[in-house]
Amino acid sequence: MPARLLPALALVALLPLVLTGCSVEDALHKQTSGTAATPAALAHAWRTPASEPDWVPADATGIRFVAATGGSADASPASVRVVTASALPRSCTTIPRRSLDAFGEDWAPSSFPDRVSRCGNWAVMKVDDGWFGWTPVAPAERVE
Repeated sequence: MPARLLPALALVALLPLVLTGCSVEDALHKQTSGTAATPAALAHAWRTPASEPDWVPADATGIRFVAATGGSADASPASVRVVTASALPRSCTTIPRRSLDAFGEDWAPSSFPDRVSRCGNWAVMKVDDGWFGWTPVAPAERVE
């Protein structure tokens, strides 16, 4: 194969990633990331086995997310940050925090409180403009 065809073949190999909205970095790290304007848009974009963030308030905006694309719902890490003044669902309970965000995105908080809300398989904490949540929770957090 002539060497001049290699750049063209590389572009052809990347085309499916570009068409699906995935970045090369996401594909290499086996994760998906992005933004969503509404919870409905987040639900549409959620292409990961990680538990769906059903704790996100209906009026949330400015949604950012990152999630692993492999594994089971109980073990796949994900992080979501939303802008909202709304409270979390009443089904969420307050527990001691024993887990941390797995990704460390620049939009993630730099410190974490000793107590968080457990909303299903998610640990959720208050941030200045809304909520930040991550999954999976630690095994001890699941039983609390």
